[in-house]
Amino acid sequence: MVVPPRINFLYTNIGRGHPFYLDGILEALVRKGNIGLVRGESDVFEVSRGLSRFAWQAARWMYRKGSSPGIVAALYKKLRSSADYNRPGAILRLMGRDLRRMFSLDPNPVVVAHPTLVAILKGRQGLIYQHGEVVTPAEAVVAGASKVLAPTDEAAGPFIESGYDSRDVMVSGLCIEPSLVRQSGDALAARLKRIGGDDPLVGAFFSSGAEPRRHIEKLVRAAVSAVTHGGKVILFAQRDGVFVREAARRLPSRGIEFAGIDSRQFLPADLPLALIVQYASRREENGFTAQLFPMFDYLVAPSHERTNWALGLGLPMFVVGPQIGPFAPLNCELLIHAGVAERINSNSAADAFGVQLGHLRASGKLAEMAKAGWGKYRIDGFDKIAEFLINNFAG
Repeated sequence: MVVPPRINFLYTNIGRGHPFYLDGILEALVRKGNIGLVRGESDVFEVSRGLSRFAWQAARWMYRKGSSPGIVAALYKKLRSSADYNRPGAILRLMGRDLRRMFSLDPNPVVVAHPTLVAILKGRQGLIYQHGEVVTPAEAVVAGASKVLAPTDEAAGPFIESGYDSRDVMVSGLCIEPSLVRQSGDALAARLKRIGGDDPLVGAFFSSGAEPRRHIEKLVRAAVSAVTHGGKVILFAQRDGVFVREAARRLPSRGIEFAGIDSRQFLPADLPLALIVQYASRREENGFTAQLFPMFDYLVAPSHERTNWALGLGLPMFVVGPQIGPFAPLNCELLIHAGVAERINSNSAADAFGVQLGHLRASGKLAEMAKAGWGKYRIDGFDKIAEFLINNFAG
């Protein structure tokens, strides 16, 4: 009897964006009752040893420090801009040493979501590359995968232009958490009703995984401004991180009382003016997000993976700058062009955010932003990817 293959998922776990895309596939497989199709979830830090592991740890350190001004940031930017994953150098070969060894002995398919891992495992049979972002900068286009999964025709285009056969590039639809997709229609209807009414609007505020201080400063200032101009805010922050510390310091100094919760506590029955939600893992963050999503009237965040929300869930977005890395600037431009977002590029703009929000609401522009982010794209990308995996690899 031929035993059907089972699928490996290989994570980088540097930041939230790329790992989030693998999380979404697994969530979709769970919801479809096919989690048994998964052979295992691996982490580059668990698999790698010695100098190889040290190289990954250095990459993670550079990612965290590279989001702040200074010499490290300049070096990180230079390394990122000069990287050519189609011609891996000595460092990338070192980082991939133990990964190649592990997966050369495993005939099962492996799904990755980061171009670095495509470069390391390129040419391996059954290498599936999920490019979940809606934009495709040059560094994301790496040859050597058996299958590329991209969310839109526009995101898929550069892979085909680079030499991939169009039959090996699947367009999935936007990759948005299944837990949000299933409540998105009702949430949009309620959101539009609130925007057209007089009740306080509720904003959801998120940082990136690295919590750059330049983002945190604008996020907290914008949250203060929103509350002082009659709104409510929910701040999602890593437990004991920079965001929660700065918010807990700044909000009381402006006379704003806040409530704080984590996974050990229940959500308050009545939403306070400011709620700080602390999470210790992506799973905790996703759980809180799904619970509170029906309350969201707008989103304030960097233009990373939550760009998908503004484009597909009818959730107006306010993008905090600066745009860091290769994806964020392109994401921001796409959002602005689509009419679903506005920029918050300076501290003064963050301080004026509450006034700006009021003007957008009164003029009808905020409702237009919400409507512009609904119906243009399919939003069932994770489900489509799960179906592809089930159809091709389940027994």
